[in-house]
Amino acid sequence: MSCLTNFDVTAVSLSVLALWAVSGLVLIWVARSHRFAGKPAFILTFAAMLWWLFTVAADFASVGLDCKVAWSLAAWPGIALLPIAWAFFLFDYTLNPDRHSKRRRPYTYIGVPLVVSLVALTNGQTHMLYTEATYLVEDAAHPYVVFDHGPLFYAVAAGLYVFVLSSLGVLLFAFNRATVAIRPFLGVLLVITAAPLTANFAYIVWGFTVFGFDPTPFMFAAALIAFSWLLTNNTMMDTEAQGRSLIFYATSDPVLITDAEFRFTGANPAATEIFGPLLPKPGHSLRSLLALAPILNTLDRDQSTARGAPVPLADRIFEPRILPIESPIRTRRNLLGWTISLVDITEREQSAQALREALVRAEAANHAKSQFIAMISHELRTPMTSVKGGLDLALNGFPGEPSEPIRKLLNIAQRNSMRMLKLIDDVLDLQKLDLNTLRLHPVALDMDELLANLLEDHAGQADQAKVRLTIVSDKIGQQVHVDPNRVRQVVGNVISNAIKFSPEGAHVDLSVQLKPDALRLSVRDSGIGIPAHAEDRVFGRFHQIESDLTPTHGGSGLGMHIAKVLIERMGGAISYESVLGQGTVFHIDLPLAA
Repeated sequence: MSCLTNFDVTAVSLSVLALWAVSGLVLIWVARSHRFAGKPAFILTFAAMLWWLFTVAADFASVGLDCKVAWSLAAWPGIALLPIAWAFFLFDYTLNPDRHSKRRRPYTYIGVPLVVSLVALTNGQTHMLYTEATYLVEDAAHPYVVFDHGPLFYAVAAGLYVFVLSSLGVLLFAFNRATVAIRPFLGVLLVITAAPLTANFAYIVWGFTVFGFDPTPFMFAAALIAFSWLLTNNTMMDTEAQGRSLIFYATSDPVLITDAEFRFTGANPAATEIFGPLLPKPGHSLRSLLALAPILNTLDRDQSTARGAPVPLADRIFEPRILPIESPIRTRRNLLGWTISLVDITEREQSAQALREALVRAEAANHAKSQFIAMISHELRTPMTSVKGGLDLALNGFPGEPSEPIRKLLNIAQRNSMRMLKLIDDVLDLQKLDLNTLRLHPVALDMDELLANLLEDHAGQADQAKVRLTIVSDKIGQQVHVDPNRVRQVVGNVISNAIKFSPEGAHVDLSVQLKPDALRLSVRDSGIGIPAHAEDRVFGRFHQIESDLTPTHGGSGLGMHIAKVLIERMGGAISYESVLGQGTVFHIDLPLAA
C-alpha cells in the first residue's frame, strides 16, 4: 500500500500529470464533439494511452525500486491495448469496413491485454518480463530504473509490433489508393503513427530514454493530441463535411458562393456550365451577371430575403434561393457571405403556365356558354309567353267556349307552358348569378304581410294537392331587409316543394321565430323526408332527391340552388332538418331591418 501513498512529487512528475490532464480533456472534447469513422477504437486508444501516462507519472513520483517496478508492471494493460486499438482505428478510419468484420474485435481488445496483465502480475515469481538484474539509479537528478528485459518482454513486444506494423501497412495501402487531395493528410498520419514506433524501437535497441524512462507514452500522447487537432481541422475524412461537399459538386442545380459584399468566390460545376465565361473572376462583383443583379440589389435592402423572382437562363427557368453563411465569430454583422442556389423550376413553370392558359380558356368558354344559354333562354321566353297568353285566352272562352275534350288538351298545354316558363326563368336566374349581373334591391319588408301574401299565393296549389297550408305562429311585428321579389321567390320555392312532396291530407305549416340577429321563417311538411348527408344534392345544380316512397316529381333541379345563392346574397341563410319518411322543416334566416 505504501506505493499508493508514498510519492515524491517533483516538477517532472507534475509535468507528466499536466500532459495527462490535457490529454484527458482532449479525449472528452473529441468524444463529445466529433463524428468520424473508427471513433470507438480511437477513444479506446486514447484511454489506453492515458492509463500508460498515469502509471509513468506515478513511476516518476514513487520512491524505491519495488514501487517503481510495480507501477511499470501496472502500465502493461494500457501498453498492450494501445497499439491494438490504434491499428483497428486506422483500419476503420481509412478503409471503412463493414460491421461483420468487427464482431471478433472485443476478444482481441480483452484477450491480449488480459494475457499480458497475467504475465506482469506473475513477474515477481517468474522474472520473465523484467529479470532480477533490474536496478535503481539513485545518483541522478531524477532516480530511475534500468530494466533488464526478460524473454517474455521481447515476445510481448514482438506481438504488439505486429499491430503497429499492420497500422503502417494499412496507411500505406490507403495512401496508394487515395486521391491526390487527401494524400498529404495520410502522409501526416503516417508520421504520427511512425513517431511512437521509432521512439520505442530506439528505447529497446539503443536504450534511448527521457529522464531515464521509455519515451513511447510521451510520443503517443503528443501524436494523439496532434491527430485530434488534425481531425478537427481536416474535412477530407469527415462524413458530414464530405456529404456537404458531394451535394455541392454533384447537384444539377447551379450554386454560387459570394462574400458578404457579393464578390464572387466560387461555383459548382453546374453553375460553371450555365454561365460559362460570364462568371466573374474570384474577388469581382457578382452583379456583372445581369440575371442575378435584381436579387442582389434586393438583398442590399433586405437581407431577410430568401428567394428571388424566377430567372430565365439557357432555355431553362430557375428560382434563386439565398442563404447566409454565418461567421463563427460573433460580431455585429455576423456574416461571411452568401450561397445562391438556382433551383430548376422549368417543368413547374411550364405546368403552371399551361394551367393558367387552360383556366383562361375554360373561363372564356364558360362565359361564352353562359351568355349563349342566357340568350337562348331569353329568346325562348318571348314566344313561350305568347303561347301561354294564347292558351289563357282560349281557356277563358275568348274565341269561343271550347268543348270538354278541347279544354282538357288546353289545360295540359297550359300546365306544360307554365312549367317551361319556370324552367326558362330558373336558367336565366342561374346565368345572371354566374355572370354576377343579377341586381338585388333590398328594402324593409313587414314579415307578417309577407307571410300572408305567401299563403295567398300558394293556396291554389295546396288546394289542388289536397294539402292544408297554414300559418301556425302568432304575428311577429318585425321587418326584414330583403329584396321583396327575390325573397318571395326563395320562400315560394320552399313552400311549393313542401306541398309537392306531401301526401294528400297532410299539413304544411309556416311559422316565424325571432332570433338574436335574424328572423327565422320555417316551412314544415310531413312528406317523404331527405336522406342524411344530402345537403350537396339538395342545394346542388340539377339535382333532385329521389325516394322509393314517392314517384319522382318534375322540375329543373335548380330551384333550391338558386334559393340558397339568393338568400345568402341578401345576407341570410337556408338550412333544413329532416327525418326520412317523416318529413322536413326548412329554416330561412332573413336579416332584420335596422
